[in-house]
Amino acid sequence: MISKEKVFYFWGVMDIIGIVFYSMGPLRLLESWWDATGGNLGMIVFMVIAGGVNGILTGIFYLAYFLLPISMFFSAWFFFTNHRYAVRFALSQEALRVLTVSCSVTLFPVVIVGTGLSILPLNIVLFVFSELLKIGTHIFIIKKQLADPAEH
Repeated sequence: MISKEKVFYFWGVMDIIGIVFYSMGPLRLLESWWDATGGNLGMIVFMVIAGGVNGILTGIFYLAYFLLPISMFFSAWFFFTNHRYAVRFALSQEALRVLTVSCSVTLFPVVIVGTGLSILPLNIVLFVFSELLKIGTHIFIIKKQLADPAEH
């Protein structure tokens, strides 16, 4: 396997773990949100229109939180199929990850929850590290593709 395929496989696996962790871990927390607003896109639109600044921010958060697992599914699919837009899609997905503070290296939150070491500074450091790692590896792939256009 070349390095691009290894990077794609790694991020595809991270997205699959993220989908599982996203749906299993915070499911209890999301049940009340889902009933209130998260599962009702009409309610999100209403919150944005009628809620003022706080409603807009809340609506954007709920929408990002709703769209993140869907985008992780497509991201994993793009990585595993070696799709030519996988890197661009993953980089655009970073906005959702930052809004919802969701690590790209999904093993970090799994380990934190499993060990009970939920310390805010540690969580912040691991979040920033995982996002820098993801962006860095994608920049590496982009530079490699620019250097050898026949490879992609």
